Amino acid sequence: MTDHTPLCIVINGPSAAGKSTLAATVQDYSEEPLLRFGVDELYRMVPDQWAGGVSNARHAKRGFTYQDVPDMPEVRQIHNGADALAMLYAMNAAIIGILGSGVGVVVDGQAFEPSVNHDLEKRLRDLQGRGLARVAIIELAASDEQLADRQRRHDHPVGLSLYHNVLPKQAVQPDLIVDTSKKGADEVAELVCNWLGQRYFEHP
Repeated sequence: MTDHTPLCIVINGPSAAGKSTLAATVQDYSEEPLLRFGVDELYRMVPDQWAGGVSNARHAKRGFTYQDVPDMPEVRQIHNGADALAMLYAMNAAIIGILGSGVGVVVDGQAFEPSVNHDLEKRLRDLQGRGLARVAIIELAASDEQLADRQRRHDHPVGLSLYHNVLPKQAVQPDLIVDTSKKGADEVAELVCNWLGQRYFEHP
């Protein structure tokens, strides 16, 4: 247990916007422990038979699958089946459970699934309103050109980021929006950490 109300920092945005780099920097910057959890960590837990990108996965339709996007050549999306949705909601419950134990979390991205994202945001705002958690929801944005360039060097399948960029923002009420298009990783980190430091962190 810590001496602080647990802190939850949610970092959202399209694939290749810089979420993971920022999440790691925020962990280093924080003077209190922040466990890192997010959709990529969840995907690594998913059994192969439900996982996207696994050929002949027998439960693919109920799990995570990559699908082409009509009218957007070479662009793909991740489709979430019934079991995939259950796993995403379980991720939300895990985040709330970690906070309930008194430990903070930095959420390194959520799936682009509005009902799941709104569920987490509602739960976090409820904890915040009752004084049981400090919450910061950050949205990263970038231009299509920047995302396409970054995606070429990214681990995720090419085309995901461009589809993400045409979807509505993941948070209903983000606390901070940062356009990373013309900013390097260090500049984004400095901006976000300074903002967090003024509002959420206590540094000696």
